[in-house]
Amino acid sequence: MLVRLYTCAGLLFPVGIQAAGISFLAVGDWGGGSDHDPTTTAQISTAYGMSRIAANTSAQGILLLGDNFYSSGVSSPSSTRFKQTFEDVYTVAEFKQLPFHVIAGNHDHRGNVNAQVQYKDSSGRWQFPSLWYNLPFSFTSSSGKRRTVQFLMIDTVDLAGNSDDVCKGCLLLGPENVSSAEKQWAWIADQLRSSTADFLWVAGHYPIFSAGDDGTTQVLVERLLPLLKQHGAHYIDGHDHMLEHISHDGVEMYVTGMGRECCYGTGHLDTVPDGAIKYMITGDGGQGPHGIGKKPSAPVAGGFASLRFDDAVTVTYHNQDGDVLYTAPEVAPRSESVVV
Repeated sequence: MLVRLYTCAGLLFPVGIQAAGISFLAVGDWGGGSDHDPTTTAQISTAYGMSRIAANTSAQGILLLGDNFYSSGVSSPSSTRFKQTFEDVYTVAEFKQLPFHVIAGNHDHRGNVNAQVQYKDSSGRWQFPSLWYNLPFSFTSSSGKRRTVQFLMIDTVDLAGNSDDVCKGCLLLGPENVSSAEKQWAWIADQLRSSTADFLWVAGHYPIFSAGDDGTTQVLVERLLPLLKQHGAHYIDGHDHMLEHISHDGVEMYVTGMGRECCYGTGHLDTVPDGAIKYMITGDGGQGPHGIGKKPSAPVAGGFASLRFDDAVTVTYHNQDGDVLYTAPEVAPRSESVVV
């Protein structure tokens, strides 16, 4: 028996589902082209692949990792972009009633980011209770053990500041609201410290390390990475429009920013520790010369990740059709030494 415990305003709402293990999809940087071009061809084709894998894996939800509406977010909860870019692409017909758990990216913060929190779609699939929030689940694994997984859904723009497309990869200037950022940092530290979950993951928009054109986020290296290491947690994000698996100092990091296009170049390869990149596709169609691991056999238009939690975690990267590009080594549950 799998139970999803959705946290909102400090309350837990359990939903029972018969299954062993639990699966999710994750995609970042999916939000169309602009107000004039609210979708891209790659976004639409990637949505098809996502629906296919969601059905095949009995996924229980989809993590939307920011940059939900290019290029400047939305102005109000009644914006037509919600229908054009979200509802008409990730349709109920294809995705049924799967919840989409949302966080914001830098492009979202250029508009009225709170409008995305306020928005409610008619089917109730858009789940964005606050700019950062806790998302815990409980399930029975294939071995019969009771297991728990906890996602901390964070707002990295609040923590690090907004980025500038004119100066990709430039050092971020820092949070616009220092008090809000410090409040979130305290919340992250408290959640990590108090968690008893077997699997503890943080989902953000900005990467910690990334070789892509947007690159590494220094404040996350300095402040988030040590917390993840201390508490046996791992990280998944978007922002760089590519796929990367980075493993460093016991922390697994997965960049999945290909919801609407593929792929950025490797403008910041020198910011990633030597040997840390285990897989990466880059360049036009994922055919760039600096990829790591098996190069896609055909040009890639877009992509996403699937995460399967059981007695270990398996992260798989898929292209726009849902075909497997890479499967990462299994990630074990947290050791008892880091669980309260």
